[in-house]
Amino acid sequence: LKARDLSASPPTPHTRRPSSAAKASAKMAVEGAIGAAAAGMAAGAFSYNRENYMFDAEMRWERFASAREYANQQAEQYRGDIRNLAALTVKKNGLWAVSATLCMALNVALYCAGRLGLHGPSPPAWIMGLWLTNNAASFAFMAVTTFLALHASFRASAASVHLLTRKTRVPVPTLKQLDQARTFASEFEQQSVSDIFRVPYLSNSG
Repeated sequence: LKARDLSASPPTPHTRRPSSAAKASAKMAVEGAIGAAAAGMAAGAFSYNRENYMFDAEMRWERFASAREYANQQAEQYRGDIRNLAALTVKKNGLWAVSATLCMALNVALYCAGRLGLHGPSPPAWIMGLWLTNNAASFAFMAVTTFLALHASFRASAASVHLLTRKTRVPVPTLKQLDQARTFASEFEQQSVSDIFRVPYLSNSG
């Protein structure tokens, strides 16, 4: 009997079940780990979306400034065209006025002579009458030409100034447009919660 008792296996102790306090602490540890992971994901999403928002705000301002720069360059091209057209008219009519003035000086010089053929016999009176009449008509036409050329030159200059100051002004943005184009960093907080904590590639990016 003693040998049988020695060969028999020793009795196993009874396993203790975890108490309610251990279960509660384990549950709290799991919940704390889940909460910490969720908080970390939320902080990462917040930082990611805020950085994207600030980047988009900077790109929006760059787009506004670039568009205004292109608009100013286009307006300068229009203004340059107006100046060139006005300068072309002024220069051409200036040449006409100078030519007409020289012709008037020639008519006066011919009038001062009194007759044709200073180194020979005087032509008949009827030829002199026709010549003096045509010379006077030429003088009158040259005077009208000079007046019209100067008038066209002054009118072209006035039209150029009118167009440059009234119709083709440089599109300088107003203060309201500048305020609408800029973005404050605090405006990120005015978005919806789904946009602030948007998960990349999983949530709707629109």
